[in-house]
Amino acid sequence: MIDSWETMGPLIMDFLPKAILAIVCGGLIGLEREIRNKPAGFRTNILICLGSMMFMWLSSEVALSVAASGRPADPGRIAAQVVTGIGFLGAGTIIQSRGRVRGLTSAAMIWVVAAVGMSIGAGYSLIGVLATALILLVLVGLGLVERNLFRKCIFSDCQVLFDDREGTRDQIDKALRAAGRPLDSLSFRRSGDQQSLTLQYCEVHPQHMKILQDLWKIRGVREVRPAH
Repeated sequence: MIDSWETMGPLIMDFLPKAILAIVCGGLIGLEREIRNKPAGFRTNILICLGSMMFMWLSSEVALSVAASGRPADPGRIAAQVVTGIGFLGAGTIIQSRGRVRGLTSAAMIWVVAAVGMSIGAGYSLIGVLATALILLVLVGLGLVERNLFRKCIFSDCQVLFDDREGTRDQIDKALRAAGRPLDSLSFRRSGDQQSLTLQYCEVHPQHMKILQDLWKIRGVREVRPAH
């Protein structure tokens, strides 16, 4: 046991601070994604950052161990596969629906969070922290610029819950058709006596907010809320 701790102790003491930092950095970025109800949220970003850190750390440690035995070693061999693997994971968040591509920001986020984790795993902890701060600045700061300066539409999903009573769905369909968004073009679900539909809206688009207000006025509509 003593020999085991003497061998593993230094590794654990090197690994643990990096793992904690990766969890914190991934969690901070994931928190912003979670607040905005994005696919890659709090836990996902933590796992991506921690996993990337571990692969990079293991890559370096294995290379050092192999090099100590006199054989050639490539410290970037394992870590290089992270980039490819993260590309597949990011592709899974991209959705194309009705001519609109969604999830590109989330895919880019997965890619850059993996880079943060790899920086920490390689021993460049300060770079990982600075990168996290810059990522949050881009997400929050430039998001405000897009909304307020460029008045750019940033779409979010909204769920409308309503009773399965006669006339309610027809009134909803009428309101949406008046806005050029017929009910049959939207995601629709039924659960017992209650129905729900999911539509996209933009907080800075006056017409979109008016649609939500009109839906609230319809008798039988129980709730209009952000979709989770």
